[in-house]
Amino acid sequence: MGKSCHVCAHRERAAIDLALARGVSVTALSRRYKVSTDSLYRHSNNHLPPQLRAKLIAGPDLEGVDLDKLKESESQSLLANLVALRHRLFAALDCAEEYQDAGMLTRVSSQLHANLELTGKLLGDLGVGSTTNVNVLVLPAYVEMRVALVQALSAFPEAKLAVAQVLHRLESKAAADIKPKDLAS
Repeated sequence: MGKSCHVCAHRERAAIDLALARGVSVTALSRRYKVSTDSLYRHSNNHLPPQLRAKLIAGPDLEGVDLDKLKESESQSLLANLVALRHRLFAALDCAEEYQDAGMLTRVSSQLHANLELTGKLLGDLGVGSTTNVNVLVLPAYVEMRVALVQALSAFPEAKLAVAQVLHRLESKAAADIKPKDLAS
């Protein structure tokens, strides 16, 4: 694979190799890891053959791994990583506001929203998977529709009476089904 270089000796070599394999710009990596762009280009060309890049992108070999143990350890760090990422997003948001960069502000806000939404789902704060029953009989739109329907049937007294009786029966049944939890037992 060639002789060692500055990047090969770097304590964050694994992260640098993964970032290079994923196509992160050498300029960004240079700033982050304090390594020259020339060293990164040389390392990428001389020490990251296509097979290694493919292996890095594909991820670790999971054959023989205890998946339950892996799931447990991954889920423990997932929230911590979301929080760490959120701190960086807030810092980027501050930077976008400071420089009045509306485009960056929009993108970072979107990512913050996604981060908060995912965190809420993982913590169960958003009630994902739960069912909410909405009683349409108490919605203003239903009441408005009911009044309009009965008024429209004014010219047809028999139909108006039949519809009013059906609506009354359905509404009475729904009202009987709605009981405070204390009274239901």
